[in-house]
Amino acid sequence: MFHRFIRIWEFVGHSLWFTPLLYAIGGAVLSLLAIRLPGEDIIASLPDFWPRFETVETVQDLTSTLLATLVTMTTFALSVTMVVLTLAAGSLGPRTIRNFMGDPKTQNALGSFVGTILFLITGLVLMGGQTDDDAVPQIAAMTGIALFVVSLFVLILFVHHLGRSIVADHVIQKVGANLEETISSSLETLSGPIDNAATESCTLPDAGANTPDRTITAAKSGYVQGIDYDDLLDVAIKHDIRVALTVRAGQHVIAGDIIGEIGKDENNDTKPSDTKSSDTGPSDTGPSDTGPSDTRSDAIHDAIAQQIMIGSQRTAMLDIEFALRQLVEVALRALSPGINDPFTAIAVIHRLGRALPQAMDFHYPMGLWRDDQGQERICAHLSDFGGMMNAAFNQIRQSASAKPDVLLPMAEVLESLTGLAKHPKHLEILREHARLIGRAAARDIADTTDRKAVERAVNRVLRQQQAKDDYSVS
Repeated sequence: MFHRFIRIWEFVGHSLWFTPLLYAIGGAVLSLLAIRLPGEDIIASLPDFWPRFETVETVQDLTSTLLATLVTMTTFALSVTMVVLTLAAGSLGPRTIRNFMGDPKTQNALGSFVGTILFLITGLVLMGGQTDDDAVPQIAAMTGIALFVVSLFVLILFVHHLGRSIVADHVIQKVGANLEETISSSLETLSGPIDNAATESCTLPDAGANTPDRTITAAKSGYVQGIDYDDLLDVAIKHDIRVALTVRAGQHVIAGDIIGEIGKDENNDTKPSDTKSSDTGPSDTGPSDTGPSDTRSDAIHDAIAQQIMIGSQRTAMLDIEFALRQLVEVALRALSPGINDPFTAIAVIHRLGRALPQAMDFHYPMGLWRDDQGQERICAHLSDFGGMMNAAFNQIRQSASAKPDVLLPMAEVLESLTGLAKHPKHLEILREHARLIGRAAARDIADTTDRKAVERAVNRVLRQQQAKDDYSVS
């Protein structure tokens, strides 16, 4: 259920309509309260220079003027927002737009405009039924003026924030912070199963050896946005089964693809169709003989399918490699011939180097979940450090194979990661990436001096790893 909530929250939190909708409701409610508040005593207690309104018609004219001006301001703010989104999509990549749309400052700024507009509109509607004999809504008028002044300053701060938000370094730091948060939140739920799988033998099924009644297939086509392992564990315990999943968050599946297997009951190896109540009469080989087992099997498959969330796009909050690729896309755009900005690519490499040490806790490519009695219930394929390193560095290295100024920082980051490696397998992964950088330099860098500089950086990584190996042996 928690993973499903995260999926919904990511959709709502990265939309430009949800927060303004809340502000709009708040503005309408505030206007209702302000119109009905008795304001004569409050206004009388204020200093003489405080403005006072004599008739309802005066308040209506003022409110109409503020409303027209504020609508123009909101239109300007939305136009500036669309320009920024277009520039960001072109220079930083279309997948970074979700970060702009999910920015709380942008959402709150637009929400303040919409909320003030709804306040003024609601006030005009309510004042439309008042006569000159009714009390003048002094509180509503003063509140409208105050909200308008606040909106003016919010507009200035909003434009300033948009100007900063399109700077590449700011985007890189923000996307990198989201990446670190995704890794940290994933580790909170997956570190235990990963340790269990690394300690015990956890094997995944062979797709060609599965029987149709125990095969788990994709319910629809799309990306696996997330898997609710906690609820899936409850399903496995309830039906007394063992579930093995060969897919993980981020993978693309086609409807009908084999994505897992329902293991046999360890206490009873007979199939569900054999576990019928005894019947003294002759057995019937018709549809009624398989009906109960088919019903039970369908119920199990439906329960499992509900825990595997499949959608049309990947989610950054549940898919670590997708969060990595958002940073990588910024670097690839910067390295494209049309932009040719190696400094942005270097900033991305350094930001990846800050986030990848946390990913070292994903030291095994599978997770194992047990019930309270210690019986294995779920064995699932997960992202590991090797896959994350591939997602982080492969495409950047391929695009910058002839750029020593980009390959050198990559080797330096590998050297730093080597000193933080927690498992021998991590050293081998880092060593392989260093060799790939060395081969790319030898193949594509024509200048001897530049090529040797990259080779020296690669050799430092290999020597440091060899030194750690020698120290461990001694």
